[in-house]
Amino acid sequence: MSGHSESDQSPYDEAETLAQVEGVKGRLIRGPSRVLDLGCGTGRIAQHLSRAGHAVTGVDRVSRHRSDFEGATDAKATFVVGDFSSAEGCRMLPTGPFDAILLLGNTLALIREPRIVRDLFQALAERLDPEGVLVYDDFSISSWAELASGNWGEGISEDGTMQMIWIPGEPEFVLRSGAEVDPDCEEPRPGERVLRIWSMAELNDAAELAGLTVGGHDPAASMIVHVHADH
Repeated sequence: MSGHSESDQSPYDEAETLAQVEGVKGRLIRGPSRVLDLGCGTGRIAQHLSRAGHAVTGVDRVSRHRSDFEGATDAKATFVVGDFSSAEGCRMLPTGPFDAILLLGNTLALIREPRIVRDLFQALAERLDPEGVLVYDDFSISSWAELASGNWGEGISEDGTMQMIWIPGEPEFVLRSGAEVDPDCEEPRPGERVLRIWSMAELNDAAELAGLTVGGHDPAASMIVHVHADH
């Protein structure tokens, strides 16, 4: 959404958030683990992992989230300002190694260029412990399923509260809600947030190039897991 200060930080309700937290915890094979939370926002996931004793480093391009993040994690987690939507930004990520690297809250859907996804997966593979896990939302599975079932469309919902606009020629869209809905504007406005629905083929290809392979799909936690291919 264009005015997405809240939706960015609360892409899931409390029950869904806790399901993701438990899904991540279940994949941490050692005691206190090192976790890199990309697109951490105000600490939706980090607060739970930090309070469970894990060493969390959160990265977000929005510097004003720092105070909320530190408050949510009782200042036990580290907040780093960083933008990994470019090749240079990927190289500037904390070096780790990390036992878990998270791309949750539809963070991956905010990246629009295939080459950046390849660069990002390569950078994350280099920062991932040999027995670590890369975890991201199953947006690529659940969203395509929604489209195939006809639950998503283009235009304005019957109750007038939602508007979806597809980017011509791309699996990308803008989603408006509430006062943002504008029947007379059927093209993205400058500055509106664009989401991309990646296919699993694209993500698996980027993972394979980085030496990663699929480690599982957890529908209950809305998560996909990748691990090093040689482990």
